[in-house]
Amino acid sequence: MEIPNRENFENFLITSYLDVLFLCLNLSLPGSLSIKSSVIFHRNFNDDINLFSGYLHSSFNVSSKFGGWPQIQVLPLKDVVNWYNSLNVGLKIKAENDLERTLFSLLYFCNDTHAGYNPSLVVWIIQGLESFFGIKSNDSIIRTLKRRIFLHLGATEQNKVVNKKINEFYDYRSKFVHGDMEILKYGSDKFLREKSIDDYYSKLIELSDFGATLIISCLQKMITNDCKSIEFKETIEYK
Repeated sequence: MEIPNRENFENFLITSYLDVLFLCLNLSLPGSLSIKSSVIFHRNFNDDINLFSGYLHSSFNVSSKFGGWPQIQVLPLKDVVNWYNSLNVGLKIKAENDLERTLFSLLYFCNDTHAGYNPSLVVWIIQGLESFFGIKSNDSIIRTLKRRIFLHLGATEQNKVVNKKINEFYDYRSKFVHGDMEILKYGSDKFLREKSIDDYYSKLIELSDFGATLIISCLQKMITNDCKSIEFKETIEYK
């Protein structure tokens, strides 16, 4: 049965509200809310809401592992809501700027598919990071991203370790995009348990945790500084 436009819009409002609730609560306290439920909308239209915050919750452990870098905070929810409202995202269905692309990518990342173990997670996190830092396809991507991450989030005492982790992150994405990544047969992990499967998922989880930590820290710094955009400029001075 086709749902009338008015009721379709009301259904859209419900899911949009849940998206905003999920984002704001998890930017305030990473990992504080996951939503996994079947929702019955108008005319018995069923849909599943699967927003998973496990990788966001891991950001505290990742930050601790790297000596408190990047910083992960617990922010007053009121500050997060005021910041989000200031962005005027409203009911947009397509991102119109870099920060909106980052937030929408984060929602894709947190939409739980295949029990949260999906190689596309890394692609969505990198999409979010490159959007946030304004990385364009003609840039020297990894070098530019690293430089801007450290400018925004500050220096780390474990510079070599963090650089290596970012390289691993991009190497995984590159293999996924270009067709030479190791891939498990779909669904085989439902029945089999062996070291190769555990190692496969451990690497994915480790990289997803790291990427989620970068995204959360980047967005929290925007909130604490009450900023709606970020711009990087290169300057030259002759003396």
